[in-house]
Amino acid sequence: MKKIMKYFTLFMTVCLLIGGVFTPAPKVSAATIDYVNVTKTVNPSSITTEEQADVNLSILGTPPVNVVVPNDVVLIIDKSGSMLPQYNNGEDKMQNAKDAAKGFVDLMDFTKHRVAVVDFSSVELIKSLPFTTDKDVAKNYIDGIKANGATATGDAIDVAMKMLADHRPEAQPVIIIMTDGDATEPKNDPYGFAKSKAQEAKDAGIIFYTIALLKASDDPEKSGPNTLLKEMATTANHHHFVLGSVGLSEIYAAIVKEIGMASAFDVTVTDIVGPDFEIVPGSYDQNIPKPEVSGNVLTWKFNELKNSTLTFNYKIRPVSKTKTGNFPVSTSSSLISYKDYAGASRTKSIPGSNLTVKLPAPVITSITEPYGHPNGGESVTINGKNFMPGAVVQFGLNNATNVNVVDNNQITVTSPKGVQGLVDVTVKNPDGQKAVGQFQYKIDPIVTSLSPSNGPLAGGTTVVVQGNYLMKGLSVKFADQPATVSSYSNPTYLKVITPAGTAPGPVDVTFTNPDGTSVTIKNGFSYDTPPSTDPEIISISPNKGSITGGEISYLDGKNFKSGMKVLIGGKEATATLISPTRFKVTIPKGESPGTVDVSVVDLDGKSFVLANAYTYEPIVYPTPTIVSISPNTGLVAGGEVIYINGTNFVSNISKVYIGGNLAISTYVDSTRLKVTVPPSAAPGKVDVKVLNDTNEALEKEGYEYTLPVIVPVTVTSLTPNTGLASGGDIIYINGSNFKSGATVSFGSNSVGSTYVSSSRLKVTVPAAQQIGKVDITVTNPDGGTGTLADGYEYTKVLPVITSLSPSTGSKAGGDITYVDGKNFDSTASVTVNGVSAAVTFVNNTRLKVTIPPSSVVGDVPLVVTLSNGESASATFNYNNGPVLPSPTITSLTSTSESAGTIIYINGSNFTNKPKVFFGNVEATAVTYVNPTRVKVTVPSGNTGSVEVKVINPDGQASNTTMFTYK
Repeated sequence: MKKIMKYFTLFMTVCLLIGGVFTPAPKVSAATIDYVNVTKTVNPSSITTEEQADVNLSILGTPPVNVVVPNDVVLIIDKSGSMLPQYNNGEDKMQNAKDAAKGFVDLMDFTKHRVAVVDFSSVELIKSLPFTTDKDVAKNYIDGIKANGATATGDAIDVAMKMLADHRPEAQPVIIIMTDGDATEPKNDPYGFAKSKAQEAKDAGIIFYTIALLKASDDPEKSGPNTLLKEMATTANHHHFVLGSVGLSEIYAAIVKEIGMASAFDVTVTDIVGPDFEIVPGSYDQNIPKPEVSGNVLTWKFNELKNSTLTFNYKIRPVSKTKTGNFPVSTSSSLISYKDYAGASRTKSIPGSNLTVKLPAPVITSITEPYGHPNGGESVTINGKNFMPGAVVQFGLNNATNVNVVDNNQITVTSPKGVQGLVDVTVKNPDGQKAVGQFQYKIDPIVTSLSPSNGPLAGGTTVVVQGNYLMKGLSVKFADQPATVSSYSNPTYLKVITPAGTAPGPVDVTFTNPDGTSVTIKNGFSYDTPPSTDPEIISISPNKGSITGGEISYLDGKNFKSGMKVLIGGKEATATLISPTRFKVTIPKGESPGTVDVSVVDLDGKSFVLANAYTYEPIVYPTPTIVSISPNTGLVAGGEVIYINGTNFVSNISKVYIGGNLAISTYVDSTRLKVTVPPSAAPGKVDVKVLNDTNEALEKEGYEYTLPVIVPVTVTSLTPNTGLASGGDIIYINGSNFKSGATVSFGSNSVGSTYVSSSRLKVTVPAAQQIGKVDITVTNPDGGTGTLADGYEYTKVLPVITSLSPSTGSKAGGDITYVDGKNFDSTASVTVNGVSAAVTFVNNTRLKVTIPPSSVVGDVPLVVTLSNGESASATFNYNNGPVLPSPTITSLTSTSESAGTIIYINGSNFTNKPKVFFGNVEATAVTYVNPTRVKVTVPSGNTGSVEVKVINPDGQASNTTMFTYK
């Protein structure tokens, strides 16, 4: 009996809900403004009879901000065991859910609204808090919720509906359910039960919000709980989800702002699709809520439209597969009916939209046969789809004949005439839509003549080809050698340049079109036997000349080439190629008078001879005469230059003998010879003879050798008469009877001199063989000599310092100073205050010195020492160098670390090789990075907090900063 009463009570409750118990009562007269806007779009705007289009219906609500309808809200909060941290990687979903719900309560306006709570898990664990306007009561209750049990989602909704049966007449009933998991009770169909209960609530006028509390790793699109709750919501805009509780509070806050504000209530959307289209089944299944579909009518019903755009989608397709045009997508009876916030009923037409429907474009899948003769007349079958009666077929620009549209998938035609090659085959339906395939006009080329039919083996012959079906771009081969098509006029006429042949004789000529068709003309062209390329001598002109050679002749013949050699009597001549038929030849000297062969040697070394072609003639020289000899006397030592005057002297032939000795002679002209007299064994007159080959001129006793007269030499003084042992000084020797070519001895060391006058010689002093005075001896070429005892004094080389630039530098060392003076040598050394310095020898008056560091400040000696041990000294001043600013510490990259850890000290004015102290302990691993950073390894030996400071190499210390040892 109790069981019967339970179901009876439940039945009555549902009846009351369905009967409109939850419909809010009108409060004021109808609203003056329409807060609902609707648009419809269709995409694409044009389809074929076989395609579909998407219809998008957008309903925009813009509720009045100054009208808030009172709401009675039931918060349904999931407290199943899956909310516990151990099931969520430590995340306490239960606590997050309670905190978000309490935030919702805090934001509610309890002067208008009430709130109740249903906390659920297993059926027997469902509890509730009745409606209240006391925030603290609601929040305290929420605080006491504990997670445990299964998930009886449908039963929790049932409890909430019963609580809303007593909602205030003026209040809008609302359920907000938050759950993290699948519905698990009842066991037989927990999902179906939950959805049926949600639908009961919506049918009874309850606004239904859903919040899915998903795991952070869940995919919302594939999540079962998310899909379930989305389908349970009043609309898609009434559903929310969060991943891992992130944003849960924000969702509750957004919902509470919507509570009591709506653009429309009890909304019914009726969209009637036009008769030319049908609804694609299942294309509307993703809509929330899902529409009721009957024929071409879609109906959506939902309790509330919020401040948002609600979008419904579905697909349509043409009913007829042959009807085309521009058709309305929906009828003018499509409308939205709803109630405004005042309870007044309203309707709004859904705007119409047109969709263009056209036939599908034709498609060519194959053509049989895909090729044929250019004359046309071939039977061709075109396979494909969407062919329409009345279709036109073109091959290129020419219409096919006998066009027969067999059916939607096949057309037969007769091909028109065309040009050899590929052409587009176009099928054009009566509506203008086209399909394109390809057809090949194909036939082997025809060659009727080749002119000329022969040519040189080297190629290069232009051959005119006549025939038919010769395509532009064809290739031509003579045997296996490609030829060049020099011009293409049309399929019947072209010109070809022959390639070089490999051997004389006929060859096949092959013509190959770009489409692969070809023809071979057997023995179509013959290569001529090439003429001989061997050189041939015809004549040489002039063909005779002196045996001395040097004359110019011209060699005429054939096939002469650069690099060939010309031989006259077996001797190579200097030959210049003028043309392939002529050489210009300089005749070489002959061996003896007589006739010789002329030959040409080709580049392969083969010789081609014209026998007895050139005659060498003997030379007949004239008999010379001697008219005079000037001067006609000289010393027995010889060397005098004399001139012999006469006649018939011959260049390079005339020879001169003086006293029977051959003299060196120079041909001036045919009347004069310049002669250097050879030495004689004794004084006296001798014969002078000039010979032209065998002809001679004799001047008896024409030249007299004499003994020299030695004039004594005196040396009076030297200016200057002293110099460094290194030598190199220029001095002048004064005296008398000096002659050009005189030598000067400094002790035993002789040098040449420059003759200034008979009383002065200019001499460069040689290096000394010893320090001190030496005799100076002048010896003339004729043997005359004179000596000045102790005439020149060699002195030691002493360095001299004249200046230091600069003369002061930093005691840190490294400064560059130039030491200027004289007598420096390349091995000179320098010390500064006794410390060796690096020296670069610039020249004998300058040294470049790198100053070494010093422990003292002030004047110190700088000493230059030569390789001979001699030295010179100057004063150098050491100073403290530039005063650098003190280092400054601005920060440490870490102020607390263990010993052995690397940290960086940031600041300014750090210099290379600084010291770093941690308290009194100096760090040993310190690296200078740059003026603003030092890298340091924290030293051991400290505990607790210590001061850190940096000391630059100049002794200046930084400020301190604190560091703590871990």
